[in-house]
Amino acid sequence: MTPLRAEDLRHRIEIRRPTETKDGKGGWTTSWPVIALPWAEVIGLDGRESVMDQVLEGVSVYRIRIRWRAGILVKDQVRHGAVTLNITSAVDPDGKREQLVIMASTAAALKAG
Repeated sequence: MTPLRAEDLRHRIEIRRPTETKDGKGGWTTSWPVIALPWAEVIGLDGRESVMDQVLEGVSVYRIRIRWRAGILVKDQVRHGAVTLNITSAVDPDGKREQLVIMASTAAALKAG
């Protein structure tokens, strides 16, 4: 993987984590507070179609590179502008703790709004 340079980090993204709270009526409410606001390189990789809830929808996949940080989980989401992405993986590609490569997709991202 190529080194991450400052000029690559042109996009400000939000990383959000689901938080469950009691709604006072015996149920739970999920909120998505922002846990990080890193600068990132965001690259759209492909588009494909998928059937979700019996409706054909377009699905986009993105590779997002940020400076290394611990604690990013596959249950987290990335918000890039108006687009919400579900994280499918977050890895340190060379083990040097210099960058984190996040793979994310629009598939089923509607659940978080």
